[in-house]
Amino acid sequence: MRLLSSAARLTIIRNRVISIGMMTKDVDIMNAGDERYALDLVEAAVNASLIESAGARPQDIDDLSLRESAAIANRLRYRLGSFKKSGRCRRCWLEKSLCVCDTVQPLALAPCIRRIFVIMHHKEIALTVDTAKLIFAAFPDRALVIVNGLRHQPAEEEMHKSIAKGEAIVLFPSDDSVLADQSVFQDSVHESKDLIILDGTWSQAQKLHRSLPATATRIRLSDTAINHLAKGFGKQLRPHPTKWKEVSTLEALRLLFVILILLERTQPSLAHYQSVANAAALKQLGTKRLSPKHKDVEEGTVHSFPN
Repeated sequence: MRLLSSAARLTIIRNRVISIGMMTKDVDIMNAGDERYALDLVEAAVNASLIESAGARPQDIDDLSLRESAAIANRLRYRLGSFKKSGRCRRCWLEKSLCVCDTVQPLALAPCIRRIFVIMHHKEIALTVDTAKLIFAAFPDRALVIVNGLRHQPAEEEMHKSIAKGEAIVLFPSDDSVLADQSVFQDSVHESKDLIILDGTWSQAQKLHRSLPATATRIRLSDTAINHLAKGFGKQLRPHPTKWKEVSTLEALRLLFVILILLERTQPSLAHYQSVANAAALKQLGTKRLSPKHKDVEEGTVHSFPN
């Protein structure tokens, strides 16, 4: 393999940085005076990671965090580029003709939940059938996106600060998880805490969970909620042999609200949002592309319930 001279390497790096800088400028211009969407924050982190990797020194190659971030950023750069060319809505990730943003209006979040950190697997970003986008749309000022493995995300720093202070709760059925109730979020010291939820297929969610510090409290849903899911309620569009594993990230959040006896008006709204978005996704993709034979469909999605 022919090695590039230092001058040639610097030229490649400079061109990539200029190109990425232009992409970032486009995002900033597009959002001037407008709502900043979760996808915009992802794109900013992607651009920063690409710039960082382009200027990396040879001795930095052994930095696994840098390498993983660069790999994810490169994958997302192509995905976001294709997304932009398709002209789909940056808020609901659907074709403009099927956009559901008029229906999916912002909602109030219960006082006991300060912020919602949504940790996403990078393959879920801009995915038509993903429901995390509806959480960002419903709670635009309180829901923050984090792409696992991607660097340069201020929200991730905030999440880790919250975990270190004992102010973050993870919705995941680990062996040491406790049943969800309001006392977990409100105690003698805290009036509210942050909630961390995971977005990806079941196996992806397990990996996302392992990336979190063990010090964060884990909570799980009640048996009543699990029985509700086992009947096929609140499922997303990717089938799974185990019924409750078809549940969407949005439905997991809605059921947590039910358990906490919160937001009586918000709960039916979230269910309606998923119903409308699912119908639009079916029109966009068609039933054939949502067949269980598809590789990404077999595993199903979510996340926050016990085996």
